[in-house]
Formats: sequence, structure tokens, C-alpha cells
Amino acid sequence: MKIIVMDSANVRIEVLNVADHMLEDEIELFLSEHGYSLNNISWMAAPIDFVPVQFHEYDTDKENGEEVHATRSGRLKDFSIYDSVQEVKNREQEELATALRLHGEKVDDGYEWHFEGECPIVAAYDYDEPCDVVILAVRMDKDGDITFIGDEKNDRGNEHEIKADDIFAGHIDFIISEIG
Repeated sequence: MKIIVMDSANVRIEVLNVADHMLEDEIELFLSEHGYSLNNISWMAAPIDFVPVQFHEYDTDKENGEEVHATRSGRLKDFSIYDSVQEVKNREQEELATALRLHGEKVDDGYEWHFEGECPIVAAYDYDEPCDVVILAVRMDKDGDITFIGDEKNDRGNEHEIKADDIFAGHIDFIISEIG
């Protein structure tokens, strides 16, 4: 269970992972014992990992002076570094797919891009070992699955396929910038 604590004295929101069986009185005792002043906080318990959050932005339109209200939905999540890395990788793969659709060559219901001259170099797990890989081509099949044709920088001459998830987070952006 998560306890979401809104601390007005310190202007922050904290998410606490606690045992699922805690009741309201136990939660307040727990918070007091852990240094939270019940006078300065609001709290709620959520038995889920993902808590929906509605973000509101209010502004004034500069042209007509009218109030503008925009909303977006998000989630308060149990963040771990793994989740953050996966989010970056997924976003990069989506951006790469878009670049391939816009600039790539259509091949067998998918898209390809072949690099010429100086090819992008990325960090990747190649044969389960981290190394620098020269990317020679990128392919996306009709289902949206992306693979790369690469060659280890320090051991050239062994071109082979590399899965998108084997490339370090943040490095697919180097490839995208070379495409479009």
C-alpha cells in the first residue's frame, strides 16, 4: 500500500510504501512515529502502485486576455531507476519509429535506414558485454519491432543484429539525429 503525504510545511509530496494491512489509526501513528506532524500534512492511502494525478495549468491568453485552462493526466508511480530507464528507452524507440516512417526506405512492409560515411556509435550490450557499437543500419518490421545492424567498434568485421533494448538509454537519440 502507498501513503501519499502532502506536506504543506515543507511544500512537497512524499510517497511511502507500507504494509497493506494498516488501518487509519495505525497509519496516523506510523506517520507521527516517523516525524510527520499531523497538523501540517494531509494524507491518503492507496492500495495501488499507480495513483492517477490530474495536472491543471491556468494562464491568461496574451492576445485576448481570457483565462486559459489546460489539463493533463499523469500517474504518481513507484519510481525505480529501472522504470525510469525503460521509459527513456521506450520514448526513444517511439521517436526512432517516427523518424524511420518519415525518412526511411520502405522495405517488406517495414522501413530501413542505412548509414553512410561516419556512422553513429552507441553504447550497447553486445553478447552480454557492454561495448561501443558502430550502427550501420536500422530496421523496423511491419509490427514496429526495431533491430540494428552493428559492428563492435574495437573488433570490426563481424556485422550482426542488435536488439533495441540492448542499446543504452539515451543512445538511440544519437541514431535519430543522424536520420532526421
